[in-house]
Amino acid sequence: MNTRFSLLIIMLIALFSAWLYHGYEHAISHQAKLDDIARLPVYAYVADTTKVSLIKADLGSIPGIKSIVHETAEQAATELLNAYALPLNEEMIADYSFPDIVTINFAASKLGLESKPMVIDILRSHLPEEDIDSQASAYAIRSADLQVINRRTIAFHVFAALLMLLIFVFSRLSFELHTLLLYKGKRHSVVDEIRHHKQGVQHTWAMLLIPLPVCIIGYFAFVFIKPVPQLVPYWVFAAQFAAAFVGTLITHFSLHTFEQEVAFDEAPIIVVNPPEPTLKEEGTDEETHS
Repeated sequence: MNTRFSLLIIMLIALFSAWLYHGYEHAISHQAKLDDIARLPVYAYVADTTKVSLIKADLGSIPGIKSIVHETAEQAATELLNAYALPLNEEMIADYSFPDIVTINFAASKLGLESKPMVIDILRSHLPEEDIDSQASAYAIRSADLQVINRRTIAFHVFAALLMLLIFVFSRLSFELHTLLLYKGKRHSVVDEIRHHKQGVQHTWAMLLIPLPVCIIGYFAFVFIKPVPQLVPYWVFAAQFAAAFVGTLITHFSLHTFEQEVAFDEAPIIVVNPPEPTLKEEGTDEETHS
């Protein structure tokens, strides 16, 4: 590879790396909002303690639940007194009847979000609506913020994919046209033509197999060595590969078409009409036939 093409490869590596970096920043914001939503558990106030085991058994089949914490009435009352420093003691509240509290905590993931409606439906089958605290208002606000982050993330990756596709195509076409102008008008043999074609194929494979794999390997090495959580969705890597692959196809067929047009211009096809027979030739033909 010459210097100009090496600089092209380095530029693509830098652009793919910038894409991954900003994608990771978006993923951090997304995960932070998921963590924020996960801090909003669902509380179930169970006055009939015989239902606690049934509720826990039904909730155990939902995969998005992180934990289920059961507190008896006495534990809940003591924790309430300690949390708010109320001027009461256990003897003063001994005559009061408190329900048991079942706290359902969700995983900070998409699965955790999807499991919350199922949890609410199960609790409604055992308890009245007023005994279920789903923190609906706070949950709705945070869910709306999460949707905004998701829309911004998708818009960013679509824009990045289109931009990389254009840069991928036009940078390669510019490089090949520059090379063609350098050798335009110079004599070249068949060997030179074969060498040029082979070099073009090597450039095509190099642009497809070097920049993006280097960025992905560097990203996962960073995740492993740092270490930091792997937050970038795998569909982002698929979008990057799609941009590089489609760009490779476009440049391949564009260059192939252009090379055919250049070859046609350099060696035009000349159609030669056969000469018309003269009078003498016509007479000779008649004598032969007679």
